[in-house]
Amino acid sequence: SLLNGNEAGFNPLAMYGIEVDSVLRDHQIHQDLEEFSKMSAEDRDNKCRDKWREWLTLYKSRVEEDCQKSDDPNYKEARLDLQKRSNPVVIPRNHILQRAIDRAELGDYSLARRLLEVFEQPYETPPEQWLAERDVGDKGASTVT
Repeated sequence: SLLNGNEAGFNPLAMYGIEVDSVLRDHQIHQDLEEFSKMSAEDRDNKCRDKWREWLTLYKSRVEEDCQKSDDPNYKEARLDLQKRSNPVVIPRNHILQRAIDRAELGDYSLARRLLEVFEQPYETPPEQWLAERDVGDKGASTVT
């Protein structure tokens, strides 16, 4: 077969830099998507919820293991600080930026100014008034993060 090569060990996929594991992983993803598409909305939601719980459990145990292995007594805080410096709190979304552009074209620059303030410091938590404003999106700041 293409995945195993021939008896002489020749693997035609390897000629093109394709790894067998990659092909098998892609095949599994395709099968999972096919199964997923046949589920009811409720079953899909439950499956997604279960997968997220599974991933969060693995992630939590990995973080705990890393903390235990570290000799640095401030490891947990340093890890959190690195995450905060690496992951922006707010991310400009097209629909929000387009809303600001549309308003600016009509002469109202207030949303554009507020967005500029927030996006100038994407790693900082936005001010409370930003979180309370409903005109940035249907779900407030959650649409920007």
